[in-house]
Amino acid sequence: MTERDITICGHGSNVPSLKNLYAYNELRYNGRMSNGVRKQLLRVRRLKALDTPGKRDSFRALYGSILGRNSYNQDLRQFCYMPYRGRYYSDCSSSGCATYQRCGCEVPLLNTAAMLNSDLFADVPVRIRDGHIENPEVLQVGDALLYAGNISRPSLSYVGHVEYIYDVPILRGSGWSHEGSDWQYLEDGEPVRDEWRYIDGRWYVFDAAGRMIHDSWHLDGGIYYYVGTDGGMLSGQWLDYRGDWYYLDADGRMVTDAYVHSSRGWCYMNEYGQWDDKYRRDLPPGPGIHVVGEQEY
Repeated sequence: MTERDITICGHGSNVPSLKNLYAYNELRYNGRMSNGVRKQLLRVRRLKALDTPGKRDSFRALYGSILGRNSYNQDLRQFCYMPYRGRYYSDCSSSGCATYQRCGCEVPLLNTAAMLNSDLFADVPVRIRDGHIENPEVLQVGDALLYAGNISRPSLSYVGHVEYIYDVPILRGSGWSHEGSDWQYLEDGEPVRDEWRYIDGRWYVFDAAGRMIHDSWHLDGGIYYYVGTDGGMLSGQWLDYRGDWYYLDADGRMVTDAYVHSSRGWCYMNEYGQWDDKYRRDLPPGPGIHVVGEQEY
C-alpha cells in the first residue's frame, strides 16, 4: 500500500472534500507560508476512543454525509451536523471532532493545537520524509493528519490544519494483523478461526472470532495445551501456573497420571496434571506406569 491508495477528508476551499493522500501531502509540502515555513504534514494522531472497526466505519459514513456541505465559521463550529438558520458550519478540526462524537466517542470540539496535545489522542508511528508517509499501512480510518499552517507561528511543532483518513483499502493477503490488543492471522485476507496454525516455527491457536489465544490453557480433543504471552504453544518444559507445577511434553500436551524425570528424581503428575511436590529416586513397581522423559508418553 502507498499514499496513492488512501483517501482523506477535510476542508478544501472552505468546504469538506475528499482528496488523495499522496497528492495532498505533495501540495502541502511544496507550499510555503509568507514566512517561508512549509505547510507540510507534521504528525498523525489517533483518537483512542475510536477503537473498533464499527466506530471507524461509522466515522467514514458520517463524514461522508457532510462532504461538500459545510461552510466555515469559527464561532458556529458546533453547527456541523445541525443547521443554524438553515446553514451548516464548522472548521477543519470541529468537523472531525463532531463526527467522533456521533460515533459514540467522548471528545470536545478541539482545535488543531489541542488535538496535537490532548491525552485523548495517541501518536500514530508514521515515518515522515519530505512531507510524505513512508509507512502508510499503519494508518486507519479517522486518524487525524496535522499540518503546519499559521504564519504567525513559524515553529515546525505548531499545527494549523487537520485532515482525516477517510478510506484505506483492504489488503487481501496472509500474515499477522492486530486490532487493539487482539492479534489475528490472515490467510487470503480472512482470519484463521477455531484452529491451530504452525507459523515461523511455533504453534498458535485461534478462537472462533479469529483472535489469537494467549496466556491460557487450551483444551483440544480432551488434551490440555498451554499458550504463552506471545501466543506460542509451550512444549518440553515445566510450567508454574497459579502455584502448581505442570509439565508439557514435546508435543505440548499437559502430562497427567504419569512420571516425569528431572535432575532431582522422578516427579508424579496427578490426573489434573499437577506435580505432587515429591521427588522419587526410583519409579514405583507395577504395571500401568506411564513415564515421560525416557520413553514416549
